[in-house]
Amino acid sequence: MNNFIKALYADLLHRIDVVVADIKGMMHHQDIKDRFIDDTLNQFFSIRSELQSALESGVLELDIFSGNNLYRFNRAHREFKAIHSYRYLAIKNYKDPEIFFYQVISQIYSEHRINALPPIVSTISNHDYYYWAVPYFEIIALPSGEEHSLLNLPDMYHEIGHLLHSMFGGKSCEISAIVVDKHFAKEIVRIIDDGTATHFQEVLELARYLWQESWLEEFTCDLVGTYMTGASYAWTNLKLLSTGHGSTKIFEYSQSHPADEARMRIIILMLEKLGLDDDKKKVETAWRVFLKDTEVFKPNDYSLLYPQKLLQHIVEEFYTFYQNADLASHTELLNKGVSSISCLLNEAWSTAQSSPSNYFAYEIDSINQLRANFGLSRV
Repeated sequence: MNNFIKALYADLLHRIDVVVADIKGMMHHQDIKDRFIDDTLNQFFSIRSELQSALESGVLELDIFSGNNLYRFNRAHREFKAIHSYRYLAIKNYKDPEIFFYQVISQIYSEHRINALPPIVSTISNHDYYYWAVPYFEIIALPSGEEHSLLNLPDMYHEIGHLLHSMFGGKSCEISAIVVDKHFAKEIVRIIDDGTATHFQEVLELARYLWQESWLEEFTCDLVGTYMTGASYAWTNLKLLSTGHGSTKIFEYSQSHPADEARMRIIILMLEKLGLDDDKKKVETAWRVFLKDTEVFKPNDYSLLYPQKLLQHIVEEFYTFYQNADLASHTELLNKGVSSISCLLNEAWSTAQSSPSNYFAYEIDSINQLRANFGLSRV
């Protein structure tokens, strides 16, 4: 067994050395050269040092420590895979699309007065996983080809929301977290008192946990997207629902994400809070058509999980926090008449809907103009 464990350590050490040599042998763009490369190498070196120390100490020879040695290997292997997936692949894949997106996200951070280093944006995702973010590794991932499209880009602001949630330590919804927990505690007492606990207690207990574990953060990320891009985020969200699974599953939820119906409601509430009344009406009109004939799919316990008063409370706390943090909203940029990424995304959605036959040429011209503004060549 000891020889087997030593082989595992040797294999992982070699894998680390191969990746490190590859990184050191690359020519790195200035965007990532100073801040991303050394940090990534140091993360690999930290894992390697622990493995090498175990090999040299002789602890791998002792049967009594076999369990601990396997545990140490598994932990090191998980860390290696994470850095490989979220850092190494992003470095290896850093080409023209990544250069373009780093310029885009840098401008977004500047426009909205986000006082932090922008993350690396990498096209290492795919259309099944879509857009995702890992704040710990300072990365947002998009599918390949997104550099040629505008209508999905509002969703990048949702991923920025995850980084902001991490940066602010969840303080944009900390009061809401307490309110939500108290609400479900009260509801559980109520159903026990009225004799319906058999039907609803389990689902309420689960919802109480999931609100704190993931749903509240997801709602705040939807609010970031709407706060910073207005109606374009709502249209992109509706596009995702339309192309993903349609209206029949909008009441379903998962451990990581709340139901789409509730997410759309909170987006519309933020449009109202921003004073974007015309946009709100247009989105609501389209949303009502989307909702037509869906009531039959709505579970009996659904209304217990996402009461409107909780969504409204989250919007109010979020808006106050972001205003106090001096983060610019889409409304502010709009009123100032500045040329912003968020205004471009709203214009793109307006053009796609009002003049679809001309949208292809419009989109190409808009992206090339962005690239020209960044000093990049046309595509």
